[in-house]
Amino acid sequence: MRTMMLLALTLTTLAATAGGAAADQPAPTDDPGIPIETAVFGALKARSIGPATMSGRVAALDAVASDPRLVYVGAASGGVWKSDDGAVTFEPVFDDHDQSIGAIAIDQARPDTVWVGTGEPWVRNSVSVGDGVYRSTDGGESWHHMGLARTERIGRIALDPVDSSTVYVAALGHLWNANEDRGLYRTRDGGESWQKVLHVDEDTGCADVAVVPGAPSVVFAAMWEFRRAPDFFHSGGPGSGLYRSVDGGETWERLAEGLPEGELGRIAIAVSPARPGRVYALVESQDTALYRSDDLGTTWQRINEDDDVDERPFYFGLVVADPVDPDRVYKPGFLLRTSSDAGEDLRPLGGWVHVDYHALWIDPGDPEHLICGNDGGVYVSYDRGGSWRHCRNLPISQFYRVAVDQRKPYHVYGGLQDNGSWTAPSRSPGGIENGDWDNVGGGDGFETLPDPRDPTIVYWQYQGGNLARRHMDTGDNKDIQPKPGPGDEEFRWNWNTPLVTSPTVPERLYTGSQYLFRSTDRGDSWERLSGDLTTDDPDLQRQHQSGGLTIDNTTAENHCTIYTISESPHDPAVIWVGTDDGQLQVTDDGGESWREVSGRVPDLPDGAWVSCVEAGRHDRRTAYVTFDDHRRGDMAPYVYVTRDLGETWQPLVTGELEGYAHVIRQDPVRADLLFLGTESGLFISLDRGRHWAHYDEDFPHVSVRDLAIQARDDALVIGTHGRGIWIIDDYSPLRQITAEGLARDVFLLESPPAFHATGRGKAHSPGSAYYVAGNPSRLAKIIYFLKKRHMFGDMNIE
Repeated sequence: MRTMMLLALTLTTLAATAGGAAADQPAPTDDPGIPIETAVFGALKARSIGPATMSGRVAALDAVASDPRLVYVGAASGGVWKSDDGAVTFEPVFDDHDQSIGAIAIDQARPDTVWVGTGEPWVRNSVSVGDGVYRSTDGGESWHHMGLARTERIGRIALDPVDSSTVYVAALGHLWNANEDRGLYRTRDGGESWQKVLHVDEDTGCADVAVVPGAPSVVFAAMWEFRRAPDFFHSGGPGSGLYRSVDGGETWERLAEGLPEGELGRIAIAVSPARPGRVYALVESQDTALYRSDDLGTTWQRINEDDDVDERPFYFGLVVADPVDPDRVYKPGFLLRTSSDAGEDLRPLGGWVHVDYHALWIDPGDPEHLICGNDGGVYVSYDRGGSWRHCRNLPISQFYRVAVDQRKPYHVYGGLQDNGSWTAPSRSPGGIENGDWDNVGGGDGFETLPDPRDPTIVYWQYQGGNLARRHMDTGDNKDIQPKPGPGDEEFRWNWNTPLVTSPTVPERLYTGSQYLFRSTDRGDSWERLSGDLTTDDPDLQRQHQSGGLTIDNTTAENHCTIYTISESPHDPAVIWVGTDDGQLQVTDDGGESWREVSGRVPDLPDGAWVSCVEAGRHDRRTAYVTFDDHRRGDMAPYVYVTRDLGETWQPLVTGELEGYAHVIRQDPVRADLLFLGTESGLFISLDRGRHWAHYDEDFPHVSVRDLAIQARDDALVIGTHGRGIWIIDDYSPLRQITAEGLARDVFLLESPPAFHATGRGKAHSPGSAYYVAGNPSRLAKIIYFLKKRHMFGDMNIE
């Protein structure tokens, strides 16, 4: 039993407390606001709570051939992690840089030199973006940006095995729009300068590159024409093709003999280090197949066209040759498959391993030793894939939405990319361990909500609007998705369908397809509150033909759907709805009538995705809205506020903001305090959006997809897409910061009560590979602000 004692630690406040106005009114035009810099946040640290038990998608990895204890792992949106003990423990080494990783290549002649290409190449609908190529020459201690910033995503990096100052970079380029910064790049001076040595057009990037180990002047490159739209994906076109250079990239020929005719899609290449002249190619076409050449690519033979080879070529564009056995080749896909007869027969490997493989390293000194990366993290095998060890200490989970309840301690909830929905306490005896996380549901997890009246009941959603209610104490699940009645048209559900509870009437649930639905009986029945709130544009509903050469519809391209819902905490009749096709709708009579108001928003691209609506917490007429148009190639943030139910709008974007915007939240106590999550991190404003500061106090440069405020504990729960959940345990000092206070050399702020908890651990010794996240600090705090940060020597504050 844990006992708690309240320590009343009351300090005199030297700065005026800024509580905010009762109503969310605009500031006077002559008010300069509160301009702040990142340094203001000082010791206001965020705490990572994981999880790591299910890990997350790994896009790339590499290890040192001469010392396999040194392993680098590139997470899809969680940065670069290094292990120096053979993947037993890991540390993040890339937190100050873009967290979306596309490629990692170690200079095997100088293992302290590591190249990283940012921007994930496995181009599903939710991928982040990169900003070029980085290099470390001190084993990951420091990184230097080496250029190619506008390429957006890197598919592969290949080093010349003889002259490692020569490096080839396969740049896929932009996913959502045409651009010239794509193709195959080469440097001959270690990245000081780059030359684009192979380019087709602004729609075709380079997906893969391979240098022949025994003949480094021979280089293969796979060019890929592809494009995503909000409602569609197309793989393939006349730009795609397999190319070879025999003079180190100076000239190129397109290979054709034995390869399929017609349009091609994504191509993966693997050169066998064990047999000169043998090359494998996985070629997407109308009849996707695995091909083999035994004359260094001059001619090709189609060797395997099984369904295993044809699975999602855009997502599993990888083939890996064994470094010792020329007849052994590996084909990552939904499962990891291998062939011992040069690709003619592929069989799945064993072990209880997560699906969806994207990376594989084979130890050249011991080819029984494999390290793979998939949508569930990193796995290690020492018997050629017969059995695997899961690295359950990589907290690279990709959250879409997060929520909290009112228990003590409160619990957090959230849904993950390809790893279901989960919940865990915000503190736990001995720290928050993998075992503290309870699985709620499967699939791609999205909205996961506790029932406001009974936290043992949890609502959860997986892709395409599949809503369910789970009784955590019994494990019972019930499907509660609204269904069309006789004569109704088919409901359209977003891949990431919203599900919200009412802030005013606890028994109310809302969800939306193209219609808004409300339930008052925990989802057992639903009432339709609207007509179609989307554009219902048939030109934006092509998902059933999505994929290009290979049809691929997992509901990820569903469009013309509701994406965000918010009821006013001051008036349940005021409801806001935002759609993925740019419609922003509001009702102030409980759904009897609706007004579409996006056309009133200044300087907003028509049709921009409404990523979040936050009904004002201090005024029924106020709402804060973020829009996101990156799916059409526009990476700018769009953030606005209305104070008159959508009649007029004020933009809140300033020069401090980076990354397209996902979510905005308003503090329930101080109206001036706003939190904004973008693809580039967390931003905070103390003056209702007139000034913003980037929060990076030991917080990675990661995508922030959702934010939840636990009002009782003044805690901000940060749902990142790549680094799990972080919590700022007590952000209340931010409410007290004023422009007058910031002008002083020093001032004290009111310190919150401190709760003393008796410590209690757990009687087990799990070893070094075990993951435990820290609890909130039990120390009493005296909170102060210094205008000038004290760097060294004694300091006294009287």
